[in-house]
Amino acid sequence: MKARIKETGEIVDIISYNDISATCTSKKYIVSYIDSQGVEHGREGTDYHLDFEPIDNLTHWQDVRERAAIAAMQGIISNNRYNGSTNMIAELAVRYANALIEELKKK
Repeated sequence: MKARIKETGEIVDIISYNDISATCTSKKYIVSYIDSQGVEHGREGTDYHLDFEPIDNLTHWQDVRERAAIAAMQGIISNNRYNGSTNMIAELAVRYANALIEELKKK
């Protein structure tokens, strides 16, 4: 799940978060996430509900769509046998990205 760190604005992928106050005398939370550089931060002592802002699902799928279209376009361009115009290549890449998202949403 994507979230924004409120203090820095960085978008991260939340792996897990837990309230461990049941085993402690004070309120304590543990959050694990992957930052925008791909570095995993395991068991950070921070409160998910206070320190992170969830990113809505629509924003997430738009991000997936953009990344998938870029990857598809790179694949199309690397195929030396394809001779379409740049607009045709871009349109094809977006169609591939949309098809991928439709399949991912089914599961």
